[in-house]
Amino acid sequence: MEIKFDQWVNRIGTDSAKWDVPYSKYGSDIIPLSVADMDLPAPQEIIELLNERNRLGIYGYTIISDDYYPLITDYFKRHYAYYASPEDIVFCPRIIQAVSIYIREFTTENDTICLFTPSYSPMLNAVLLNNRKLSQCPLVYYNQKYHIDFKKLEICFSHSDVFILISPHNPTGLVFSIQDLNRIALLAEKYHVFIISDDIHADFDFSGEKHHIISSINHYVKEHSIICTSPSKTFNLAGLEISNLIIHNHLIRNKFNRLLQQLGIHNPNYFSIPAIKAAYRNGDVWLRELQQYIFENKQLVKRFFTAHIPELDVTDTTGTYLVWVNYSCLKIDEQLLKHWLLHLARVEMSWGSDFGEDGNGFFRMNIAVPRSCLISCLNRIKQTFLLLKKEGYCYAAQ
Repeated sequence: MEIKFDQWVNRIGTDSAKWDVPYSKYGSDIIPLSVADMDLPAPQEIIELLNERNRLGIYGYTIISDDYYPLITDYFKRHYAYYASPEDIVFCPRIIQAVSIYIREFTTENDTICLFTPSYSPMLNAVLLNNRKLSQCPLVYYNQKYHIDFKKLEICFSHSDVFILISPHNPTGLVFSIQDLNRIALLAEKYHVFIISDDIHADFDFSGEKHHIISSINHYVKEHSIICTSPSKTFNLAGLEISNLIIHNHLIRNKFNRLLQQLGIHNPNYFSIPAIKAAYRNGDVWLRELQQYIFENKQLVKRFFTAHIPELDVTDTTGTYLVWVNYSCLKIDEQLLKHWLLHLARVEMSWGSDFGEDGNGFFRMNIAVPRSCLISCLNRIKQTFLLLKKEGYCYAAQ
């Protein structure tokens, strides 16, 4: 079956967070490269199965059948060489819900939670809105690359109770090496820090290696962690709200399952279970082609900016379908550049300040779009920067 990633799908009028919000604010010619879902259709196997279920015309309560959990663990084994038992898996609609539940029910207001920054803002909010202390460990940016400052991380761990890892990292795209994860795991054990790892972008690791899950590193982390996974990024299923947690520690798992029941979180969305079954059983070929398509889009953006807008530095990272762009050498602040890109280029980005102070001087670009759309956006940005140069805004900082 031919896979058509170049096919354009008009999502305006579908109550899309990505499209309908900017459409209502800025007009129909705006192209959002902001919200992290894809403008690429899900695998045909998923579409056909959901169409089949839809034709029944009855949208009743659901169950999680006996074949569900082995299907999840088999996917982890196949794609990440990671071994979990079916009983280790806990269903939860959204990862951010799982993170918030852990923070609210397993920590106190005196506890400190550590994060790498810049950071996906809902994670920051999960800490702050639940009145926990936030300890930020800035990733170090140098020569278009990010790396961990382990001295700062150890200082953070020395007074933290929980560490939230986003792996691969959002927004920077940093893929943590096995050596990085080893050092994080050793520090967690040394300071008795619990790890929550959000691995939602795990299938977009272009480092050439299988994705490494941190709970595979040592026994301490295996027993003191929750690994958050989801097919939503991989197969473009975000609206179906389905995620799976790996909780090896049976005491934590039993308490977490009880909390889900207390909160009335059960009976998954009618379409979510068939979607993940189709994805994890039949989606591997589609996924390999998608990964190649995204990789080529990343390379295209890097080449284009280098050739036409050298003032924009594309961060040299190998994870996610998001590109993290440094514009700090420009004589322009975020609000003005945002205004220019919105009103002249007619392209919407995610802006660095949304990811905390350490995101200032950057914007995030979602490149999981048909290539013709990406090229159109790049050309719009190019023309806008030609105008910026005429106005004297583009120059290399001295």
